[in-house]
Amino acid sequence: MGALTQRATRHSADRQAASAPLRVLMLARAVFPLHGYGGIERHVFHLVTHLARQDVAVELVVGRPADGDDPEQGLQQLLAAARLSAAPIQLHYLPYDRTSPWLRPNSILGRQINYPLFALAEGALARRLLGAGRIDVVHTQGLCALGFGWERRLRPQLRRIPFIANPHGLEEYRTPDWRKRLAYLPFRALYSWSHRQADRVIATDACTQDDLPHYLGVAPARVAVIPSAIDVEEALGAVDRQTREALRQRLALAEYDPILLSVSRLERNKGYHVLLEALAQARDTLGARWRWLLVGEGKEAAALRAQAAGLGLGEHVCLVGRLSDRELHSLYEEVDLFIHPTLYEGSSLVTLEAMIHRLPVIASAAGGIPDKVLPGRNGLLVPPGDAAALAAAIRSALQRRAEWPHWGAESARIVRTTFDWPIVARRTRQEYQRLLAEKHCGSLA
Repeated sequence: MGALTQRATRHSADRQAASAPLRVLMLARAVFPLHGYGGIERHVFHLVTHLARQDVAVELVVGRPADGDDPEQGLQQLLAAARLSAAPIQLHYLPYDRTSPWLRPNSILGRQINYPLFALAEGALARRLLGAGRIDVVHTQGLCALGFGWERRLRPQLRRIPFIANPHGLEEYRTPDWRKRLAYLPFRALYSWSHRQADRVIATDACTQDDLPHYLGVAPARVAVIPSAIDVEEALGAVDRQTREALRQRLALAEYDPILLSVSRLERNKGYHVLLEALAQARDTLGARWRWLLVGEGKEAAALRAQAAGLGLGEHVCLVGRLSDRELHSLYEEVDLFIHPTLYEGSSLVTLEAMIHRLPVIASAAGGIPDKVLPGRNGLLVPPGDAAALAAAIRSALQRRAEWPHWGAESARIVRTTFDWPIVARRTRQEYQRLLAEKHCGSLA
């Protein structure tokens, strides 16, 4: 194995010198559209497909989808979603769910069994692919860093291959619920250890880069800031005139002003109970015809409806439920102000989505949001969980409504210049090349 890896490393350096396409092994648990619509699934999808557009060959390893065993068929589905007829991407499946039917695979316990075992299987596959000289850089998402990190510890020769890891939002570290913190103690220990094995660990926002040394024990010199992103062309291309008209009719939007919007899973940590309190406090400024639309599904729906009724806000609050991408992006074009009152957060892609639709934003100063919402330029920030401060921000924004077109234009400018996927994929590719150069010079262990 050592000789194979040495030959692979020499071959990698030769290929880089000849400007050959970079070859990246991407280790993830899931990818859109094969596994759902979540933030990490979409992150992996856009990262892989935009790297492929920039002449990077990607071998992507994910869990086997519930409705398919053929990686070639899955690849065609992925390419169709990216509007690509062909791309230098290979897809590998590995089994993820090892607990059903005895335990839900993504329950707290199920996740702590399935995810590490899956990551270790990915690490073993990575070792085989590296031994065959097929890979220049290994890039992992979330706890998938565990598998390759373990292989690296066992086989020091693998440390010649650059290893970059993205831990994403670190929700298991941020939750204020002591029961969840206790339940996730083993998971956090594996998460921290595995990311300390990487040559580079990605912070998805400049304002959160200190979280990686704090939570994970990663050396600050190994942290690289590469933001999460949205696909601007995709987001704006989803807007449809007929869908907008249907939404106007369905939600009676012509009857309301201003129209406020929030989007996410309906979970306690998103802070919608705090926003309802704030809306009740600010009702004197909101007027008689305001409307708050809440898009999403989750276990908090019934409690939020009951709270809205108890506060006397029922006629102004509409829980829309889940929307398709086309419906959601069309709805962004029909509203006036986006509010994201989250208690803790990762990068917040929904905030970027609202911004590219030229919306002013009121949001919590949590996670990566302060890198996106700049007070007085494209919106306002408030402390997480502070209903009085949120009510004051709503009043202030309404009093400055004449500035909303300027705020919206600044929102779109920020996304286009910093958080669009072609820009972020290029930044990621540059980090790969930097790592390869450091390995070649021997400056990384």
